[in-house]
Amino acid sequence: MMYTRHYKYLRLYGYPVFAVFLNLILILLNSDESNIKGWKFYNNTDFVIEGLFCLIFTIALFETGLWLSKIINATSALKKTGSLRFIFKLLLHILIVSVLVILFFNIDFPQKYGYNDLVVRRALIIGFIFSILITTGFTAEELLIKWNESELEASENKKQALQSELNALKLQLDPHFLFNNLSTLTSLIEENQETAVQYVTNLSAVYRYVLSNRNKNMIVLKTELDFIKEYLFLYQIRYGPSIVINITGETHNLNKFIAPLTLQLLIENAIKHNSFSTTAPLIININYQNDWIIVDNNKSAKFTKEPGEGIGLAHIYHSYKLLGDTIPVIHDLETTFEVRVPLLNN
Repeated sequence: MMYTRHYKYLRLYGYPVFAVFLNLILILLNSDESNIKGWKFYNNTDFVIEGLFCLIFTIALFETGLWLSKIINATSALKKTGSLRFIFKLLLHILIVSVLVILFFNIDFPQKYGYNDLVVRRALIIGFIFSILITTGFTAEELLIKWNESELEASENKKQALQSELNALKLQLDPHFLFNNLSTLTSLIEENQETAVQYVTNLSAVYRYVLSNRNKNMIVLKTELDFIKEYLFLYQIRYGPSIVINITGETHNLNKFIAPLTLQLLIENAIKHNSFSTTAPLIININYQNDWIIVDNNKSAKFTKEPGEGIGLAHIYHSYKLLGDTIPVIHDLETTFEVRVPLLNN
C-alpha cells in the first residue's frame, strides 16, 4: 500500500523535473571544448533524444529504489534488521544502476554525442550519489510511516484503556445513588403517598435517562439540563430548602455537548462531601458561558469521608480525556469548590 499511495505524483511531475535537472548537471560536467564542438552538429532531435536519455536514467534510479524497497521490506529475514536492510538495499541499488549505465553506454552512439570513458565515469558517479540519496529518502519515509502508525496504535490503545476504565467507573456510580433513593422512598410511602408516587415517577425518569445515555460519549447540554431538573426534584424531596441550586447561562450554548451525567455527578459530589441545613444551605451554581459550564458550591466539609470518594470526578476526568484535549479544571479553594467543564462541539 505504501508504494502506490502517492508515487503517481512523483512519476507524473517529479520524474520530468528531475530529468531536466539531471540533464543540466550533465551539460555542465561535459562542457569541455570537445563536447562543445560536438554540439555544433546537434539538431533539435538530438537534444530531445538526450533529454529522453536523462528521463530514462531518472526512471531507472527511482523505480529501482522503489522496487528494491518493496522486495526487501517484504523479506521476513530482513524485517527486524533495519540497518542491515538499508545497507543491503543501498548496495543492490548502486549495483543495478551501475550495470544499467554500463549496458547503456555499450550501445554504439554517433560520434557527435561524445560518449567517451570520461562521460561513462561521470554517469556512474552520478548514479552512485543519487542511489544513496534516493535509498536514504525512501528509507526515511518508511521510518516516518512506521512511526506514525505506532503513534496511532499507541493512541488507539490509550483510548481503549481509558474507555475500559471509564466503563468500570460507570459500574460504581449507580448503587450508591439507588440505595439512597430507595431509603427516601421507603419513608415517603409511610408519610405522604401522593409525593411518593411523584417521587417514583421522577426516579424512573432519572434511571431511564441514565440507562439510555450511559453508553453515549456526548449529549446535548439542553437535554442534560432537562434531566437535571427531574434529578433535582429527588434531592428537594429529601433535603427541602437545605439545598439551593441556581442555573444560568447563555442560550446559544444549549446546543453544545457535554459528557452524559456530568452535572449529576458534580451535584452529587457537592452534596456528598458537604454538611448543610436549612439555616446554612448548600448553594450550587451552574453557569454555562464562554464554551464552559461552571459548577461551584460553598464548602462546609463533613468530618467523616463518604464511601466512594473521588469516583464521580474521576469519571468526569476520564470522559473528557477520552473526548478531546481539553479536560475539566478544578479549583478547590478555602470557601468554594469549582469545576469548569468544557462544552464540546459534535
